[in-house]
Amino acid sequence: MKILNLRPLGFFAHPQPSHWRACVTVCAALAWGCLLSLPSLAEESNLLDLSLEELVDYRLTSMSRKEQRVVDTAAAAYVITGEELRRSGALSIPEALRMVPGLNVAQISRDSWAVSSRGFLERFSSKLLVLVDGRSIYSPMFSGVLWETQDTLMEDIERIEVIRGPGAALWGVNAMNGVINIVTRKAKATQGNMLSTQMGQGGYGAMALRHGGELEGGGHYRLYAKTDTMNGSPETATGLTGIDGAAHQRVGLRLEPLVDGGELSVKAEAYRLRSQSMYLTPTVLAYSSPGTPFQSASPERKTGEGALLQARYSWRSADGAQSVLQGYVDRESLFHEGLLGSGTSALQPVGIAPSGARFGGEKTDIDIDYQRRQVWGAHDVIWGLALRHTADDLRLPSGPYQLLNGKDARINYSAFVHDEVTLIPDRFKFIWGSKFERDGLTGSNVQPNVRLLWTPNSSDTVWSALSRSVRSPRRIESLATIDIAAFDAAGFVPGIPPQSLTTMLQMAPRAGAAVMAEKALSLEAGWRKQLSPQLSWDTSVYVNDYTDLRGGRLIGASQMQSVAGLYDAMACLMNPRSPPQSCYFTLQGYNTNQESIRTWGGEFAVDWHPSSQWRVQGAYAYLHVQGVHTGDLIGDMQVKSYEGATPQHQFSVRSNYSFGQGLNLDVWARHVSQTTHYGLNALEPLVIRPYASLDARLAWQVDRQLELAVMGKNLLTNRHTEFVDTLPYTRAYDVPRTLFITALWRF
Repeated sequence: MKILNLRPLGFFAHPQPSHWRACVTVCAALAWGCLLSLPSLAEESNLLDLSLEELVDYRLTSMSRKEQRVVDTAAAAYVITGEELRRSGALSIPEALRMVPGLNVAQISRDSWAVSSRGFLERFSSKLLVLVDGRSIYSPMFSGVLWETQDTLMEDIERIEVIRGPGAALWGVNAMNGVINIVTRKAKATQGNMLSTQMGQGGYGAMALRHGGELEGGGHYRLYAKTDTMNGSPETATGLTGIDGAAHQRVGLRLEPLVDGGELSVKAEAYRLRSQSMYLTPTVLAYSSPGTPFQSASPERKTGEGALLQARYSWRSADGAQSVLQGYVDRESLFHEGLLGSGTSALQPVGIAPSGARFGGEKTDIDIDYQRRQVWGAHDVIWGLALRHTADDLRLPSGPYQLLNGKDARINYSAFVHDEVTLIPDRFKFIWGSKFERDGLTGSNVQPNVRLLWTPNSSDTVWSALSRSVRSPRRIESLATIDIAAFDAAGFVPGIPPQSLTTMLQMAPRAGAAVMAEKALSLEAGWRKQLSPQLSWDTSVYVNDYTDLRGGRLIGASQMQSVAGLYDAMACLMNPRSPPQSCYFTLQGYNTNQESIRTWGGEFAVDWHPSSQWRVQGAYAYLHVQGVHTGDLIGDMQVKSYEGATPQHQFSVRSNYSFGQGLNLDVWARHVSQTTHYGLNALEPLVIRPYASLDARLAWQVDRQLELAVMGKNLLTNRHTEFVDTLPYTRAYDVPRTLFITALWRF
């Protein structure tokens, strides 16, 4: 078949603006042509009939890089099955992750999210590693995951595996607090044609198209495309519709040709996104927006593009060893354009007006990974090697916004070993391993762990673990000069009239500054209990000690010793030719890795089948974050942000009921406790009140091919705030009550 001609994949490997429209057109035409010309060849796997015992027996690969049952995992593991994903009504991957006990998920705007595990909730949550089919989507450019760029057909997800707690001994830096592995279906499991549509309030519309078929020489392929668009969300302050609307497009191809002696999978994908938001910058008083002194609001346009080419080959040797070789090239770019600036100048004491700017960056990753598994008696050993080359080009506006070494290229190479030792068959296992990594930013890192797994009987599993892990910060955290906050100088300089002089809080790297890895020592334990064929629970507790966390300090022993340009600022006030209220001075700080924090908490989940038609799942998570306060303005602001940004309590109850005749009702209630955020005004934090949410989905499986559903999200209130983006700073948006209609047709 001509589908084997891979020359069109050049569009995916090197997406150029001039190629993008042609790329989308070609892939859409191919998909539609296949839909019209070929019949359905197979049905998708359906998990509707899984019993509780089968769900407990569900297998994952994230914890030990091999397939194993959840009950045999010495970690806080959770699997979202494809069927749970479908019945949840989740329209995006972050929304689906709300189902996992202990994960912190908050919606920021229409298409941006904050997702973390066991604390440190941020726009770019930096201590959580996310994989798609074993490929890391952690962006070293932003030291986190850009969730708006990590979309896929929800119907193509086989399962989402989540490990809460360190996974660094296998996956390396940034798997400090958890690992998420999104596993998509094989092409063989998605044969035939599928059309999925969603429509909702707020201008939401989405469509996904997929075709799967057989290759001429044996094997299977999948061709897919997806597009969505959405209008703005209500602004928290006014309730008026904001400008945070967004649009996304994605096309992709997966090939699984038949090869002798193993399995081969090739995947190519490209995406594009367009969105807007109202950005906030700290600014001198003269350039403040009305009603918000020391802040400037301006609309920003965000454009992003990316492309991926990935290949994975697995085989079994004559001696029984299993090997996997994977390689990929991943390229992405993300830029913001708009009016930006604080009104300050590094060259003159009088402020200058903000101006148009373009900032963001481009990044290309080339990764090769090999792993091998072999069993020797009581030892089940997995080891592997990896090599990753990252090249990025980061751009910040001129003036006080500067980045040392905007262009950079580095190599990260690593090795790992994981040994699962059976001390007593079917009863007791000792697990040890470590990741040895040479990171291009932070140098050499060793990340060991030891685990114990005890199964005293067929219904109980007890485990414990001790781990050391590290996190590699992004370069802009330690190598950039940025104005981070502005406030009234009257609070610092005696005798100054209120709102006449601006104090700017500025962070800058010291001479010879280097990026240092953050470190964590984690102790955790858990107990899984199968009380009956209809009822089970899973509980875990943990304590984590974090050191060398990124933060900052004021220059000098006191705030006044950190003042730069105070005399010039006073002279500016006395100069009649100075623009009104444009005078300022700076409190100068520098980047450090001196912050320390301890977290502790636990998660409890229960799974109950009152009848064969009804399933109820409940979860509760508790988290306490306690940092070391030094009295330094910058350092304490960062520590307080860590302490307050993640909710201390989270409750969740999900009910799935099947009435028969293809009619299903799914109800999901959540409660999230209060959070506190420190933004442009370091002295006045923003408090987000506790909120409760209720989602409901009524679906009708008309036949094996067609499913129709109506969904209501956030039904309890008209709107509520979940999170405030503080890097970069944006206007706060609310999540509204919304109704959706969806249709899924397989043919």
